[in-house]
Amino acid sequence: MSCATAFRLPLTIGPILVTGGAGFLGRALTQALVAEGHRVVVSDLRLPDEAQRVTGATYVQNDVRDGAAVMSLVETQGIAAIVHLAALVIPACRKDPMLGAEVNVLGHINLLEAARRAGIRRLVYTSSLAARPRGPLDSPANLYGVYKAACEDISKVYLMDHGLPSVGLRPNVVYGPGRVEGETAAISLAMRAAARGERFEIPFTGRMCFQHVDEVIEIFKRCLAAQNDTAVVSDLTTKVHSIDDVLAAIRACVPEADVRAAPSLRAAPDGLDNNPLRRLLGNWKSVSLAEGTARTIARCREAAVAGPLR
Repeated sequence: MSCATAFRLPLTIGPILVTGGAGFLGRALTQALVAEGHRVVVSDLRLPDEAQRVTGATYVQNDVRDGAAVMSLVETQGIAAIVHLAALVIPACRKDPMLGAEVNVLGHINLLEAARRAGIRRLVYTSSLAARPRGPLDSPANLYGVYKAACEDISKVYLMDHGLPSVGLRPNVVYGPGRVEGETAAISLAMRAAARGERFEIPFTGRMCFQHVDEVIEIFKRCLAAQNDTAVVSDLTTKVHSIDDVLAAIRACVPEADVRAAPSLRAAPDGLDNNPLRRLLGNWKSVSLAEGTARTIARCREAAVAGPLR
């Protein structure tokens, strides 16, 4: 898939390591960076087949739980900037809490340690709106959110103890063609089903933030380029839509779409704030839900004709 963004990251930044780069967001970001001429090193525990790799990127099998291996990767590849995406998402953390803690928390520490030891000053990582407290217990809604909240605080301590700057981004629901994993992949899967003329039920309802992958990639690139000397943690947007809004956007593109939502209410966070990100980056061009839905459905239709997404 292509990223339709206008911002170009300066070629003086890099080589860039993208951990978890075989996933949905990592692959899209790698495509965008390689297309601009950057040297990108993708690390993941399980590397994709050759046909699914981004031409021009370097792929290295690596387990973020192995601190020595992470440090070796950074040193041998001459890494100058890091985008840390590797994580286990909500269902996997619920199924295996110990593994989730190892990957999400220990893995995060290993990346911070590698950046500190290598003198890397450009480190952007994914947190999540799941880290925000909510509900009657004023806590994250799941273990994934607990781990991500811990990573935010650990990053702040690394700034205090070692002067290591970082940017933690809190996406909520990132959608677009090719998103198939995680609970909130249901939004993208509903759009794909509509493009294919298939029936689909989103397994939850509620209100949340929906961010098209193109906009999220532009934000990541801008964060890599920014002059930052602190530990920024920020929501990406404060704009909230309902699942009904998503269904309406789908039907605006495919009036006959057989898509619906189950009545199970998904808890929504309060107090959204992206001012830290605005202070760091200024403004960027957002992708509306209507436009993002239209882009996703169009790409899914193209893929149905041309074959699997590349």
